[in-house]
Amino acid sequence: MKTGWIVAAGAAVALGAAYIFTGTPQGSVTAINGLAMPMGTSGGVFMVTLDLQNDGAPVMIEDVTSPSGATVSFMNPNQTGAMVIPGNDTAQLARDGAHIMLRVAPGEFPEGSFQSLSLGMSDGSEVVTRILHKAPTGTMSGMDHSMGNGIDMLPSPKIALAGDPDVKADGFEVEITVENFEFVVVDGMAPHVDGQGHAHIYLNGVKLGRLYENRFEVGGLPAGEYDLTVALNSNDHRPYLSDGAPIAITYRFSL
Repeated sequence: MKTGWIVAAGAAVALGAAYIFTGTPQGSVTAINGLAMPMGTSGGVFMVTLDLQNDGAPVMIEDVTSPSGATVSFMNPNQTGAMVIPGNDTAQLARDGAHIMLRVAPGEFPEGSFQSLSLGMSDGSEVVTRILHKAPTGTMSGMDHSMGNGIDMLPSPKIALAGDPDVKADGFEVEITVENFEFVVVDGMAPHVDGQGHAHIYLNGVKLGRLYENRFEVGGLPAGEYDLTVALNSNDHRPYLSDGAPIAITYRFSL
């Protein structure tokens, strides 16, 4: 096992019930809360987000198809490692991490309707679910994770590892330290306060969730190469920046 680290500044209620097709291998992963958010004004391109729950061994997401006939593909910028859902853990295909792009002819996916998606997993199973077209409103529309909407404040928040994690294939704990930053638990969209917020955790670009304290656990992982990133965000979910780059730490390791 090799480990090393680099520092860079830089089950809920489903909105649509999952389809179950006779003969489809069912694994340990379920997908809920599937949403398709329109991109631009064409009416034919959507960003898809999903919540994923894995109640078994770690598994990799290998492909995506649409039984509804849409064109779908993964978007995971600047990442080359496998998209893994850790064992007995949760993950998200999210706006600010790995996600799915869905394309249909304009007008074929009106607001309030559904498209079906199937995720092909490394254990041979399929995760089949429905995706709701819902225009961004309220909290959803306010979550702009882009660098252009980031917060560059002084003194700048800082983040570091408390020490190299004891990486194990069956799971491990990570501890971080922060400066000029306070973890605050809020409901929904809270007003921004300089130096307050939470962190987002990503594994090879797949979002594992939000962090409101200095410690977290990563579930079991298969053999492979990994980048585990923790990035600081404001109460209203905007990234903290230093000289225009995200304030984040990335721990690179292999199993």
